[in-house]
Amino acid sequence: MKPIKPKSIPYPEATGPETPAMIKEAAAAYGLRRDVVSVREAKDQLSALLQRAARGEQIVITSDGEPRAMIVRYRPVVRAKPWKSLAEFRATQPMQPDSAAIIDEIRRDYE
Repeated sequence: MKPIKPKSIPYPEATGPETPAMIKEAAAAYGLRRDVVSVREAKDQLSALLQRAARGEQIVITSDGEPRAMIVRYRPVVRAKPWKSLAEFRATQPMQPDSAAIIDEIRRDYE
């Protein structure tokens, strides 16, 4: 049997250069608060931009008028509950040398 390869989803290509005004307009349409700054501005105001991102703003950094990166609020990875041993649960279960009698009884109930 051949292993199944997951289909890769191609990243959508940009249709043209997006201007800072276009980015702000698109963000406003989706109800997002997004600001656009150049690389030089980002270098000068990095601490302030990080504080704004922590409050939920999305800051797009442009180079030569084209978007290159985005600063967004950090969202920690949610982990699952810690694993617990089932030893206590198993200790409460009745143990018999042969379970065939129990299985036959359950089957008879469903007939």
